[in-house]
Amino acid sequence: MQIDVAEALNLLCVDDLKALARQLPVPPLANRKAELVTAISCALLGPGLNALWERLDALSRSAVAEAAHEYRGEFLAQQFPAKYQRSPAFKESNKPAALGLFIYRHFAERSLGIPTDLRQRLLEFVPKPASAQIQTVAEPEPVPGLVQRQTELDAAQELALVLRMLETERVTLGGKTGVASTASQRLLLAKLPAGDFYPWVEPANKWEQHIGPIKAFAWPLLLQAGGLAKCVGTRLTLTSAGIKAMSVAPAQTLRLLWNKWLGNHLLDEFSRVEAIKGQKSAGRVMSAADDRRDAIEQALQDCPVSQWVALPEFSRFMQASGRDFVVTHDPWKLFIAERQYGSLGYEGSHTWGLLQHRYILALLFEYAATLGLIDVAYTDPTELEGGLEDFRDLWGADELTFLSRYDGLRFFRINALGAFVLGLSDTYQSPRPASAVGLRVLPSLSIGVSSGALDEQARQMFDTWAVQLPDDLWRLDRSKALVALEKGYDIQALQAFLQDHTTQDLPESVAAFVAECRANALAVKASGVATLLTCCDAATAARIAAHPKLSALCWCVEPKTLVVRTDRLAKFRAVLSQELGLGLVA
Repeated sequence: MQIDVAEALNLLCVDDLKALARQLPVPPLANRKAELVTAISCALLGPGLNALWERLDALSRSAVAEAAHEYRGEFLAQQFPAKYQRSPAFKESNKPAALGLFIYRHFAERSLGIPTDLRQRLLEFVPKPASAQIQTVAEPEPVPGLVQRQTELDAAQELALVLRMLETERVTLGGKTGVASTASQRLLLAKLPAGDFYPWVEPANKWEQHIGPIKAFAWPLLLQAGGLAKCVGTRLTLTSAGIKAMSVAPAQTLRLLWNKWLGNHLLDEFSRVEAIKGQKSAGRVMSAADDRRDAIEQALQDCPVSQWVALPEFSRFMQASGRDFVVTHDPWKLFIAERQYGSLGYEGSHTWGLLQHRYILALLFEYAATLGLIDVAYTDPTELEGGLEDFRDLWGADELTFLSRYDGLRFFRINALGAFVLGLSDTYQSPRPASAVGLRVLPSLSIGVSSGALDEQARQMFDTWAVQLPDDLWRLDRSKALVALEKGYDIQALQAFLQDHTTQDLPESVAAFVAECRANALAVKASGVATLLTCCDAATAARIAAHPKLSALCWCVEPKTLVVRTDRLAKFRAVLSQELGLGLVA
């Protein structure tokens, strides 16, 4: 607050100054404004300041401490009640309370704060307040219909499945949004081993709300944001990084996807709160989503691992710890049902709970939980009392079953994978081996199952490097191996996988197979792209190939045919014209 005590007091009326003067241990007898300002200033900046502060109640002392230790000297009126569960009293019987001696309103800056000279004195003895703490519970509070999902293993399996699916199935995107088509989301949902968080239920009509896909919606976007997949035409295909990810530990790839998602511009998660219209109105309506994600990630990093956190508590903690963020620059452009009457610009219609809290739910449920960072406990928001009810008084909300599909999220817990991804742990150990299947590898390069059953990881490995035989056997195949190596797969990952799932050393024939395939894959290397040129006759071709400046740019492969590297074609054309007076036509 860039004013001193005298300036702050001069902004008050005489009646308020008299009320503040009565809060002093020895009220002055002055009645004129200048005299009151001088008397109060002397009391605040004199030796009795500590005693004045001690006379405040505990909550008011906390308010002064928070403002004094805020780097601008401001009192953060939104943050304080989130941290202390209530607000301090600035008024008593409609008159300034004792707290008004310390914290003033600066009308020019539109803020509450402590004057600079007073703040310097207070910092000499006012202790720094403790940082905000988040409350956790051992287990979620039981409510009807509550479902708990542990997501670590699901995320690892789904990652492998989706990467493999992009190789074998046609996953299409709708328009330029990067969002998978409805048919592709259905296809993906049907293949998820543990299913989506909610079943896909078709709405009875176009007005009925339905939850729809969450994981099946998120995975294609996550892969694109992470650079593991890209759109070619309308089809989503793996990139070279996506192919390599199939041979990398899932935890490493999941961490990559989360970090890439934090800065992506493919999608604003709040756009999935479809009941709130106007998000794409003209002008700068919505804030930058990456700033919101950063604030939420910082708050997650302060959460204890393996402890359940209620969503309202996490939302409160974000405000109390100063991790607030903006969802919209202009709430008047957002609305429910009808643009004028349903506008969220009205007082009480754009609260933290309605906007910021819904964004927190969307990011955590659809992306953090899908990637396996957090375990979740949730209810069905379409059921009675299954979701949040804070939107019921909004104009136009009568017909809404829920405000967002994520309203049923009640609790979350950062798991071991989440601790690794969020940087809270340097290492990660999967709760069980990536694949529990036992294998029998024969010298003939045949592979059989000795115990357990093939899971998604094993099937993906065999589909890439082997052909299936009768009697549940597979055999390593050189042709498939060469195709895989050309795509960028790592054959060492195959060898390590086989060794990890057999109790004996691998036959020498397997090592020979690996070495041979690696060598054969490198036998021929693409060194460039060339253009074939056909001359009018063999004499012209020979003349060009023999020219001192052109001989280094082309090769004569047939009597009338020349080959020129495409990257040298422009230079070849120029020399051909200048030196020989010959043209080159398409």
